[in-house]
Amino acid sequence: MDTTTALTAAEVIDGVRQARDDEHTAALRQVEFAVRWALIHPCRDEFPAGWEDDHGIFTADSSRAPLAGAGAPLVDEFAPASFAAALGISLETAKQRIADALELVYRLPRLWELVEAGVVPVWRARAISRETHDLSVEAVAFADRLISATPSKIGMVDATRLVQEARLYFDPDRAVADEEEELARRGVWLRHRGNPATTDVVMTLDTPDALLLDQTVTRIAGELRDLGDTEPVDVRRARAVGILADPQYALDLLSGRDAAPSPGASAVNLYVHLDPDQPGAVSIEKLGAATDQLLTDWLTGYAAAGGKVIVRPVLDLSSTQAVDQHDPPSAMRELCLLRDAHCVFPGCLRDSRSCDLDHITAYILMTDGGPRGQTNPLNLAPLCRTHHRMKTFTAWDYKRLEDGTYIWTSPTGHQYEVPPISRRPPRRT
Repeated sequence: MDTTTALTAAEVIDGVRQARDDEHTAALRQVEFAVRWALIHPCRDEFPAGWEDDHGIFTADSSRAPLAGAGAPLVDEFAPASFAAALGISLETAKQRIADALELVYRLPRLWELVEAGVVPVWRARAISRETHDLSVEAVAFADRLISATPSKIGMVDATRLVQEARLYFDPDRAVADEEEELARRGVWLRHRGNPATTDVVMTLDTPDALLLDQTVTRIAGELRDLGDTEPVDVRRARAVGILADPQYALDLLSGRDAAPSPGASAVNLYVHLDPDQPGAVSIEKLGAATDQLLTDWLTGYAAAGGKVIVRPVLDLSSTQAVDQHDPPSAMRELCLLRDAHCVFPGCLRDSRSCDLDHITAYILMTDGGPRGQTNPLNLAPLCRTHHRMKTFTAWDYKRLEDGTYIWTSPTGHQYEVPPISRRPPRRT
C-alpha cells in the first residue's frame, strides 16, 4: 500500500530529502565495504587483481594494471569474483567498484572527505576517480587539491580538465603520449542494438583517413543514385559502405565500368535457432529474434552475390554420450555452448563461445587410474578464463543439478544458484 498518499506537501519534501540522504549513506557504505573487502584480501604474490586485455585473457606471462593507482593497496587476484557473486554483478563491475573505492580513499583523500560530508555525491566522485588512476602519486595529489579547492563547482567536465592539467604539469611530454594513446584507440567495432535487421559500425580512424572515407562513401552514394537508386542519401551511404566490403565491385563502380557484386570467397557464419512451434520467427545468436523472411532475404541475397551459406546439423541437447579423452569433440563442445549461453559463474555474462570448458569433477588421466566417460556433457560447463582459474586454484566449488541449475559454494560457505540460460529460444507452452 502506498504510504505517501496522506502526506502533506511539507512532509513530501522532508521525505524525499531523507530518501536522498539515505541513498547517499547507502552508497557511502558500499564504498567502505569495498575498501574493507580489499584490505582483508591483500595480494600475496605477483598476480594482483587488475585489468585484463579486451578478450579477458590473462596468463602467467602477461601483465596488467592494478585496480587503482600507485599508493593504493594491491588486491588478491580472485577477491573481486567473490564480491561480484555476493552482489549479483559482473566481474568487471565488481573490479570497477573496488577500484573506485581504493582510488578515492587512498589517492583522493580531499575529495573523499567531501563525499563523506555529503558535499559531493558518491556517483560523481567514483566517476572522477576513473580519470585519475593512471596519475603518479605527486600528480594525483595535485589533482586532488585542484578538484577539491572549490567544492560547490565540482563537476565532471571541470574535474576532467583539472586532471589533464595535473598530467601536463607533472609530465610535459604527456601531450605527445596522449596523442599516441589516442592513435592506439583506432579500430572498427560492430554494435548490435536489439533488432537484428541492422548493425551499427563504430570506427575510430586517423582524421585524414576518416575524411577520405567520407568522400568515397559520398561518391559511391552518388553513383548509386545515377544508376537509379531512389533511396534517401543516408540509406545509399550505408549501402556504399557495404559495397566497400567488395573491393572489386567498389573499384568498378568508381571507375565507371560495368559493376556487379563479385563472387564471394568467404562465408558469413550465423548461428540460427528455429522452433517448429513458433513458425515465422528465428533466433540469431548475438543478434536476437528476427522474422524468417528477414533471414530468407539475407541468405538469398548473399547467395545470389556468390557468397557461401553454411548449414550446420541440429544437435540433441539431451545427449549424454561420453568420450575417454580430456578435450571434448567439436560436436560435444557445441552442445555445451548451446545449452549454456554464458559463463556459469554467478553474475558472469561472458559469452560461452569465448569460454573454456571446465570438467565439473576434475579430470583424472586414464593412465593415473581415471574412470571412463569423464568427458561428457553432464560433467562439462563453460567458465571464462578468470573463473576457470579461480575454480581450479581456490576453494570455490560447484555442481550441476539435473535441471541444469548450477550451485556454487564460496570459500566463506555462501551458496549461489545459477539457473540455466540456453541459446535456444524458449519453446511455447
